Amino acid sequence: AGMVAVGRKIGFTNPVAWPGMELNTPVWGYVYRTTVFDTTAGATHHDLTGALQPKIEPEIMFGLKSGVIGTGNPVAALQSVEWIALGYEIVSCPYPEWKFKGVDAVSAFGLHRALYVGPKRMITANDDLADIVARLGSLTAKIYKNDVLVGEGGGNIVLGNPAQALAALAIVVANQPQFAPLAAGEIISSGTLTPPPAIVSGDRIRAEVVGFDLAPVEVAL
Repeated sequence: AGMVAVGRKIGFTNPVAWPGMELNTPVWGYVYRTTVFDTTAGATHHDLTGALQPKIEPEIMFGLKSGVIGTGNPVAALQSVEWIALGYEIVSCPYPEWKFKGVDAVSAFGLHRALYVGPKRMITANDDLADIVARLGSLTAKIYKNDVLVGEGGGNIVLGNPAQALAALAIVVANQPQFAPLAAGEIISSGTLTPPPAIVSGDRIRAEVVGFDLAPVEVAL
């Protein structure tokens, strides 16, 4: 054991991919104390030694202050959120050319290697949660590798909205009584905002969003 879960990652949040994966819902996996890093605490480098076909996904991260009620409503889901951040998930895949079914991803540890959380944007009593949901859905994202634009996307490809992905996760987990429900203190990574570029040691990655007040994040590989 020794693996202490500190949150969850949501995968396959672009429904376009589901038929080929034999999925009809997103999947999720745990993230762990040993795999989650805070860029504001100086974690700006990741060693890819041993990583299989690694890729990097810019994602909206949510920090929970309470459990999420599984109504499927994104505004209600945000009532459980303490902060929002832009970050990355680094994923690694043992299957040749990234060809696999959804069930294989679960058995491969959710393809998870590491999560990097950028500066946190706190949710306050003055925030209009419906407005935040709207902006999360309409924000655009860009990812750069060695100062070259390698991917574009936005919140709309994450189940239509990263807050909707959080709301959907609550329902999925509620229907899996063998797993603990979402709880205060968890970090939830909501799904990639862009097609994820392949990465190699020596790459420098930067992601940024327009349309929501989240600081860009960088990592060196």
